[in-house]
Amino acid sequence: MIDAPAGLLRRAATSELHLPEGVGAHLPGTLLAVLAAVLFGVGSVLQHEGVVAARRSGGLGVRSLVRQRVWVAGQSTTVVGSLAHVAALSLAPVGIVQPVLAGALVVALLVRTLRTGHRLGRGELAGASLTVAGLAVFLAAARPAPGESSRLPAWQAVVVAVLLVLVVVALAARFGHGSTGALGCGVTGGLAAGVAAVLVSAAFKVVDQSGLGHALTGPEVAGAVVAAVAAQVGAQQAYSRGSLSWSLPALVVVDPAAALPAARVLLGERLEPGHALVWAPAGLVAVLGIVLLTRSEEHPHREARAG
Repeated sequence: MIDAPAGLLRRAATSELHLPEGVGAHLPGTLLAVLAAVLFGVGSVLQHEGVVAARRSGGLGVRSLVRQRVWVAGQSTTVVGSLAHVAALSLAPVGIVQPVLAGALVVALLVRTLRTGHRLGRGELAGASLTVAGLAVFLAAARPAPGESSRLPAWQAVVVAVLLVLVVVALAARFGHGSTGALGCGVTGGLAAGVAAVLVSAAFKVVDQSGLGHALTGPEVAGAVVAAVAAQVGAQQAYSRGSLSWSLPALVVVDPAAALPAARVLLGERLEPGHALVWAPAGLVAVLGIVLLTRSEEHPHREARAG
């Protein structure tokens, strides 16, 4: 009979030991996703400040924006954040990366508070707390795990996913201005962003299996690029249609909400089904926090004045 230490070594040697699923098994990718969320949050605040400054100076053209150092810094920060996001998708499941990015709203709130000096209101504090707590419990309970390394989406499935994205974004362009238009375009922008993330993750799988050359000529990279562009179009449509309190929650919530089932269908990623009674309510708590945060973004000083 093999003693306990010897048995442990043998199981390790035969790869019978398994890393814990979820964040514990994908810590580098999770940390990169957190970094991306931080950079996105900082970049969004700096870009907003640059837009406000450009508007005060008389215009919002490209030349006016480029003259604003804070806007350029914000754009640069966002670009680096995008690179960190892509790197995170190469190391961690979509089910970890996309929900973590919602934390960018909390980062943006903290950065804005530091730069403006305004006191946080009750709604902002509640929103930040609910978002962070909900995301933490969701990731701990759901334990997102990648599918089999050999599983890749069929090219037909990639084409269908991209065509779906293009159709919904094109239809959203027909929405008028107001809350309905902002909400509808936000939903389509979030859907496109979630599909793009899944296709980026699929492209990295192709690289692992067949090499970079094969990946660059495959449908995954082309599909990811098209979906990412559509996501940007959808987001800009959402911002131009109406209030951020309608467009931003849709963009932030629908992104992971679309990415999780898409990753399940296309890549075989999974959440822990036995813990659904924990992670499902936790996800709803995070959604509530996001809504509270984005509602406060529209009136950042209202609660401070009321206090």
